Amino acid sequence: MTDIIATHDPADPIFISYRQSDGTEICAQLAWLLRAGGIPVWRDKDDLPPGDTEERLRQAIGDGISGGVLVTTLDVAKSKVVKRVEAPLLFDSHKAHPSFALGIANAVEREPGKIDYSAPERLLGMAEETLSGVDQHPTQRDGLRTVVQKMLWHRLANHREIVALNDGTFSLSLQTRNAAQVYDRTGSQLDIRVRPSDHERLPSREGLIDLKDTIAFLPDGVTRTGARRVQVQGGGHLSVAFAIGAALPSSRIGHMEVFDQQGNIWASDGEAQFSTTPLVNISDSASNASASKPGRPAVAAYVDLLNQRSNAAFEKFIEDHDGTLKSWIHLTSTNGELLDPATAGRIAAEVTAHVRELSNKNGNAEIHLLLRCPFPLAALIGRLTNTLRCVLYEWDDSEPTTGDDYRPSYRATLRVRAGARDGVIEDLLLAADAL
Repeated sequence: MTDIIATHDPADPIFISYRQSDGTEICAQLAWLLRAGGIPVWRDKDDLPPGDTEERLRQAIGDGISGGVLVTTLDVAKSKVVKRVEAPLLFDSHKAHPSFALGIANAVEREPGKIDYSAPERLLGMAEETLSGVDQHPTQRDGLRTVVQKMLWHRLANHREIVALNDGTFSLSLQTRNAAQVYDRTGSQLDIRVRPSDHERLPSREGLIDLKDTIAFLPDGVTRTGARRVQVQGGGHLSVAFAIGAALPSSRIGHMEVFDQQGNIWASDGEAQFSTTPLVNISDSASNASASKPGRPAVAAYVDLLNQRSNAAFEKFIEDHDGTLKSWIHLTSTNGELLDPATAGRIAAEVTAHVRELSNKNGNAEIHLLLRCPFPLAALIGRLTNTLRCVLYEWDDSEPTTGDDYRPSYRATLRVRAGARDGVIEDLLLAADAL
């Protein structure tokens, strides 16, 4: 198989080798976890061009991969392609290139709850001890999550030199609506892809679960490369952009730049603070001293920074939460015009200062955050919210399932807290019946 062992770039995708008859579900779950973690994936179902399977596999793999995962199931012994092409190629590449990552997701157990470490060699027809140095993990969710973490650490360790040569800048791309395919990558250190939703407006609930399970790796991953600043490009749902920003707080990464779809740079290198010449003001507010709900007090902030007014969804939100909010504020830009990307850092700092003040004045309240702003600002605001507890919402104008209220709504999506031990996404709030 050495005829198609190619040199590889650390930004190349990970190849998943599996048997379709009993490995498809495991492979799909692993692929989306890898993508949510920021690693592009090469998978036959998504990326194999028409033609002879074995020859197309050889061509595709020869184009460049940075590592592979062998999904070991009982039926893998019946796959000539896995045994003759994929497994030998991945193992030979691992031997030839120390930077080539190789892992095993093992579904074969020797007894309940304990994987059979000898199964991959036996089922693939390899000599004993051939794979002895390769990490093996079970195919339950926690095991697949560990596979992703190992692959991520390996990938980012190989990016240290690239980041250093780029003046300590870590590059990250984000999309929440793209279909799965290997060519959806930018050469960044990470290409985070949340599986797309069937819903016209709301993100995929399963995709958010993938992100929740992998976002805890992001802060340490960036640190692993020695980065001093982060550049973000792409687009997607604002709650996800906010969560990515919260995972890379200003206390950890001093400078963040976000590129919009026109190539403009929205940058932040400060902290939450008010300005002597405000760019953001409170256009409306209300308080309710008698408001109550179980647990921590709740407040709301409507961050309304687009130049055309559209308050119907916010008004509906206030009606729906009557009696539970201690206070709410409606933030708008002072001039009501299109925002200047050059002022993004000041805008994000002022918005977060207002939000933090609102929480502090109401007993360290949880903040229900309704964002109506450009994608870059959502990420820049998120990075300044360290210690704040925020509930993020997405705008939805779907037809009502009951009643005749046709106003758009804000749907609770994520509970986010920067600095949380197990990752900034503490809870997934998007209800299955909202999709």
